[in-house]
This record gives sequence, C-alpha cells and structure tokens, in this order.
Amino acid sequence: MDQTDAIKTFIYDHIASVRFDSYEFTLVYADVLDNKTAEFPHEHPFYEIYYSLEAPIQIKMKNETITLGKHELLLINKHVEHCVLFTSNRNAPYFVFIWDLFPIATQFYRGPEGVHEWDDLKQALEQLEKQQFIYSATPFDGYEILNAIEHEWNSKQLAWNSSIVFKMFDFLVKALRHTVLIRVTDQDLAGTLNLGIAASKYLHAHFTEPITLEDVAKHLNYSSRHVNREYMKIFHTSIIRNLNLLRIEYAKRYICYTDYSIDKISEIIGFSCSRTLYKLFKKYEGITISQFRDIKRK
Repeated sequence: MDQTDAIKTFIYDHIASVRFDSYEFTLVYADVLDNKTAEFPHEHPFYEIYYSLEAPIQIKMKNETITLGKHELLLINKHVEHCVLFTSNRNAPYFVFIWDLFPIATQFYRGPEGVHEWDDLKQALEQLEKQQFIYSATPFDGYEILNAIEHEWNSKQLAWNSSIVFKMFDFLVKALRHTVLIRVTDQDLAGTLNLGIAASKYLHAHFTEPITLEDVAKHLNYSSRHVNREYMKIFHTSIIRNLNLLRIEYAKRYICYTDYSIDKISEIIGFSCSRTLYKLFKKYEGITISQFRDIKRK
C-alpha cells in the first residue's frame, strides 16, 4: 500500500482502555476525515492528535492558523478550542485521534512498562499542557501503523479489537517521541526479575568455574532455597543437575572435535577431577565416554 493510501476507511467511536501497572491509556475516538468536511470550533477534556495524510490542511487554534503539511503532526492539549478550516479546492484527508493518559495508584511494578515510565510520559504531557499545542514541521512515519490498523479493521481476525487499541497506543508513543523531546529516566526493565532465567544465564556464563548453588544465590541476592525453587518452577529440575548436564554437553563437543585428554576437558568445563566427569557422563548419558567416542567416530 502506498503511503498516501494509508487508512482511507476507518472510524473508532467506542471508548477503550489499555491498563498498565502505573498508568492507563484511553482511546476515545479515531477517524479519517478530509478538509471538505465542515468542522465547527470545539474543545473537550481530552488530548487530540491531527495527522495529515496527503495534502496540507489548515487548523485554527484560537487566534492562530497552522498549516499542517503532508505527514506532519499536531498535538493539542485538553480544553483548547480548535477546528479544521474548510477548503473546497482540493482533497486533503487527515487522521484525527482523541486520547487520554492518567496514572494508577499502585504499589508494585509488574507490567510491561518500566518503573519510571509514567514519570517520563507525565513530563511529556506537562510540556504539551504548558505550550497548549505542539506542531511538528518534520514528516512523521505514522502511515505504517495506520496501515496495520486498517488491516486489523478489515480482516477482523482473533483479538482484532485489542490489537487496534495497542496499535493506537503505539501511534501515540511514536508521535510523542517525534514531537516532545525529553530526557528519558526509565532505563531498567520492568516487572519482577525472573530468577529462573537469571540463574540459568549465570550457569551459562560461569559453568567453567567451580560454582555452587550458594554462588548463584549470592549473585542474585536471594536465598539459595528461594533461587532453586524459582528455577525448578521453570526447568522442573535443580540448578546443580542442570549445571552438570550443561558441562556434559560441552564435554561432548570437546570429545568429538578435539584430541584433548579427559583430564584437560574436565578442567576446562569446571569439574574438579576427571573422575567426576566419567561418573556423571555414565549417569546421564547411559554409556561411558569411550563408548560415546567410538560411536561418534564411526
């Protein structure tokens, strides 16, 4: 689909919300209009975005008139009177998007947003409230999102309603990034640390060392019992058993592709002596190292 053909037929006239852990996004209304449609001066208790899809449109903001060029954005604060000026000499479709963001009182941050994400969004909204409206004179690549929204609208596949609302939120986020320049303070991943995955990553990074369950727990700053319990929820086995299995998998590679002695391989993969490797290899693989080597060579 060509950029100028983005989302020709669409109207979202239901109020829908996406709730995160610390804030909520509300989609109030979205539509594709054109400058031949008469629009009366109006204001409302929501934020609004105008996005020109093709030819320029003119928007009157109180005593000021703004010309919005192709693929340019205009963000309007709450309770600011505005309207698109009527012109009959050319067709100029535009996308209009009415929305709101507001905080949610919470004690835990477990959603997909970061711990400080609302603070950053609030800072962006404060800039918009201070300036009343923000106009971007550089093109905004919003048509790709709008094309995806139109596809959801027309195909109506599984969970298409939710998909549209999330894509609207994506449009809003990218529009704010494009128009409101702020220093983002949210630099960490959100949610509760997945101890099982974190422990597994530690094993992969340190299996060549003589590590213990206590070492893993100390690194993660939790008790050994708690870390092992969380690990077993995901992998259904203990950390030490998987550590041994991981070392054996690496041992197989050295046995197959090098001429290293078993003593050297044992040292490389983190076992204290070759006797441990011989014993655990037979336990978990069901054959001896010599039998495994013969099978691979054949």
